[in-house]
Amino acid sequence: MSLIFSYVKYSEASFPMTGQYTALLLITSVIWILLWFGYRQNKINDELKKKEKEERINAKIQRRKKLESLYPTNKKTV
Repeated sequence: MSLIFSYVKYSEASFPMTGQYTALLLITSVIWILLWFGYRQNKINDELKKKEKEERINAKIQRRKKLESLYPTNKKTV
């Protein structure tokens, strides 16, 4: 029972930041920043493509409406 409550002194943890760890941290940070820039640019491009697609669809609808107004259909009432 006395073993359960016995005091265990842990060694103090030390993590020396050597040049290799510093370089790894720097490279990882640069990769994350580049990924974020790529994501942001991709989001901007997606929004532009969506806007262009909507404009093309609206232009097509307008052309169809103009064409239909030039050639009205004759609807016979029964």
